[in-house]
Amino acid sequence: MITVDAVFVLLLLAANAMLLALACHALVRFERRCRRIEDFWESPTGNVLSGSGEAELREQMRATQRLEQRLGELQRTVKVIELNNHRPKPAEPAQPAAERSLPTENAIRMARMGASVEELTRSCGLNIGEARLMRKLHRQSAGTAPGNQ
Repeated sequence: MITVDAVFVLLLLAANAMLLALACHALVRFERRCRRIEDFWESPTGNVLSGSGEAELREQMRATQRLEQRLGELQRTVKVIELNNHRPKPAEPAQPAAERSLPTENAIRMARMGASVEELTRSCGLNIGEARLMRKLHRQSAGTAPGNQ
């Protein structure tokens, strides 16, 4: 049979095991809580509350003030430009008829001189299909035009 001393030893071992398990559980909970607290103090809210982020906050405030000043300057500049645009403009000098020609007339002239599709699209504002058609139509007539023989 088990003696009384052996029962007390077993109860003592069981109690120690229970206390060790509770201590481990408490330690794990304490570690989690500490990790959450550290995360909070490292967050922007925690930085502001701790005062360690005050220097950064002051720098952001100065930068915001500089941006607001620059924005005010730009708004004044825009107002001046708008006022200048509302004034009547002086009459433009008359342009020669060759400069006032329509883009299609210019494209016809360029196609007759043998311009490429890329040149027609770039200088006359035609799309690729229009430029190809212009080149096809007027290249054929260029062969019959005087001076292109």
